[in-house]
Amino acid sequence: MNGWGFRRLRSLLLVILAIGIGFRFFHLDHKVYWYDETQTSLRISGHIKTEFVEEVFNGRVISVGELLQQYQYPNPDKTLTDAMRALSGNPEHSPLYFLLARFWLQFWGNSIATIRSLSAIISLLSFPALYWLCLELFASKWVAAVAVALLAISPFHVLYAQEAREYSLWTVTILLSCATLLRALRLQTLRSWGSYAIAVALGLYTHPFSVFVMASHGLYVAFITNWAKVTGTARDRVQALQSLIRYLLATLAGVGLFAPWLWVILQNFSQFADNTRSVSNPMPDLVQRWFLNLSRIFFDLNQGPSWINPVIYLLAGLVIYAVVYLCRHTPRRTWLFVLTLMGVLGLALLVPDIVLGGRRSNNARYIIPCILGIQIAVAYLLTSKLTALTDNRHQRYWRSTAIALLISGILSCAVSSQMPVWWHKSYAKSRYNPAVAEVVNQSLHPGDRPLVVAIASEETLPGQILSFIHLLDPQVQLQLIHAPQIPTIPATFKSIFLYRPTEALRQGLATNFKLTPVYKTWLWQATGLKP
Repeated sequence: MNGWGFRRLRSLLLVILAIGIGFRFFHLDHKVYWYDETQTSLRISGHIKTEFVEEVFNGRVISVGELLQQYQYPNPDKTLTDAMRALSGNPEHSPLYFLLARFWLQFWGNSIATIRSLSAIISLLSFPALYWLCLELFASKWVAAVAVALLAISPFHVLYAQEAREYSLWTVTILLSCATLLRALRLQTLRSWGSYAIAVALGLYTHPFSVFVMASHGLYVAFITNWAKVTGTARDRVQALQSLIRYLLATLAGVGLFAPWLWVILQNFSQFADNTRSVSNPMPDLVQRWFLNLSRIFFDLNQGPSWINPVIYLLAGLVIYAVVYLCRHTPRRTWLFVLTLMGVLGLALLVPDIVLGGRRSNNARYIIPCILGIQIAVAYLLTSKLTALTDNRHQRYWRSTAIALLISGILSCAVSSQMPVWWHKSYAKSRYNPAVAEVVNQSLHPGDRPLVVAIASEETLPGQILSFIHLLDPQVQLQLIHAPQIPTIPATFKSIFLYRPTEALRQGLATNFKLTPVYKTWLWQATGLKP
């Protein structure tokens, strides 16, 4: 590639970066505020789930605005101590992101766009972090730039950059811990190892699965130490042993900084186990979903698992070839680092699913280290092919491949940005909420505020009802109950709706109301009070 070609490539990469940044801030409040996000808000408000259910799901009438202000946003009635108490009740979620979100809302005000903007802004830090990591791995600014471009318009990363959850922050801490480790191994200074210790602590305070990133780092350092013993000189062996000792000390320091929350986990371990038990539930079509998650890194039109989707096979083939190419054309220290980053967490989730059953490896947000490793491998492959090939035919092929990846990413982000519900929002449990909420909101008139009755049950959890409530006008009134209660509906309301009522609730109200389905089985209207 000549100088003109490099200038064009640089300009293209800058445009892609700008597009990726734009997608992260476009329509921040457009998608439904789904179950997991409501739990984020509940905790940072200082309430625990049982407290929320007891105080709200008791049949009393409360407005949407009052409920959201009290239970979804920081308020004067609940202090930081209350928020920490709520967070300790869910020790499987490390507290750093939630505390940042609470302070962010207190400073900028309460809204869905505001809390999601925190994740979007944090996600921007992943660009310099990935660039730095690729410089440490390949000493190539072009590989680093291509990797950042792939990250910028990756539909997966854009989705979670707009999520009021910890995953964009986790992405940043993964990249920082990897880059600081490689820098520490290269410089061998106290400051560099101290930076790694801080990065380890930040990762653990962001997501407990950072322990697998630590394990991949430990395995990597152990491998290079062993190779130095086998193939290196006496000086190499001494340096490798020193690196191993310094790594262990830095890791121990990082874990020590995490000790306060580790104590919380140990103190609430039974709650930790209960809250994570759902990952052991069997998942049908698990292998199909692995391939689907892989394809969603580059292409995502909300497609489901399928064996006849050619895109899945094309992208799987590209990823496999990229990993093989990386192993064959880079030094051992480089490819081993990428493989351990992907392999440790991947195997830790995949093997139990195969042997014991479960859905650990099905959740794409749990395998972010694997996703980052895949993107780094693909970035190296594309850069190598585009800059080294002199055969015009082969260069056209790889140029077309790179363009196809970029277009698929941009197209995926453009389509998903227009949709209120996507796969990562628990599609089956959220897909009708926008339409149902629109029906209720349209019934709001001066002097006539509609009442929505909702019942928490095994089919409809309180958090799912809370997700729906976020779509309602603040003036809409709510009467929330817990199965098997049957509410006494005040006679002052003219417009009464039932949200996803159980059969028992419909039968209990049928003696006094005429019930008519308004939107599938999700919304019913109670009219014509019988004398």
